[in-house]
Amino acid sequence: MIVTFGTVALDTTRTPFKTVENILGGTATFNGIASSFFYKTGLIAVVGNDFPESYRKILQERMDLTGLTITSGKTFSFDSKFDFDLSKRTALKTEENVIKNFEPKVPEEYKKADFVYLGNNNPKQNTKILEQFDNPKITLCDTIEYWIQTARDDVIKMISSVKGIVLNDDEVKTLFKTPNLIKCARKILDLGPEFIVVKKGEHGSIFFSDDMIFPAPAYPLEDIVDPTGAGDSFAGGFFGHLARKGKIDNKILKEAVAYGNVMGSFAVEDFGINKFLLITKDDIEKRYKNYREFSTF
Repeated sequence: MIVTFGTVALDTTRTPFKTVENILGGTATFNGIASSFFYKTGLIAVVGNDFPESYRKILQERMDLTGLTITSGKTFSFDSKFDFDLSKRTALKTEENVIKNFEPKVPEEYKKADFVYLGNNNPKQNTKILEQFDNPKITLCDTIEYWIQTARDDVIKMISSVKGIVLNDDEVKTLFKTPNLIKCARKILDLGPEFIVVKKGEHGSIFFSDDMIFPAPAYPLEDIVDPTGAGDSFAGGFFGHLARKGKIDNKILKEAVAYGNVMGSFAVEDFGINKFLLITKDDIEKRYKNYREFSTF
């Protein structure tokens, strides 16, 4: 089982072309739904009693919800806007609400999970919950600039406790205050992880380990609607493929990066998780096949 820990949110997303309010979002939502196409996924998160039942049913259809807590109060919400070319995002309002004092507990049936994803959360909280698992084979984490700037020491501690990390290029540069991604990647590997994937948005991603550097292009799209959740969807596809293979070697890691880019490409084609509600495993494999064909020479 994959266990994903992170936020389930009510998002408001504003683009120059359309605004949507209180749609289903959050790091664990995007990541968990993306990984569920590949491997059984369990969710650990908290929502308030304002969380729509229709959204809970969407999650239940795709993930095990034993670890979902519903409590009194308001669900975490995030309000943001994108610029004209959808490349730059500005956070307008973040309301922590029920996640602020959440003390996550790993259900007994999750403790033996082989694969654990720690989404964008307080790094102290991520490190603490990781200690509740028995002995996962692969642990993967993400973070954002906010935590890097306000809790850098905790971010470093979290990174040193996992096997892999997924960050975007601005975040990894901010973490080490250097513009060179290769130097940044080497510094992260020196902290203990076995690999790092640097997400570069419309320019794809780069995988780094001690013995491999693998740059992978983004899947070319004509229509991009909403980049929200693309990074977490990437991580879901990446992690999902590793989980279903059950082992790691360089070939499988390269495939996982490709699947990550594929899942990220689906995420941006509609607002929130809407595109994921319309696709099948066959659609994913078809796009993966196309990806391989145009990226091979």
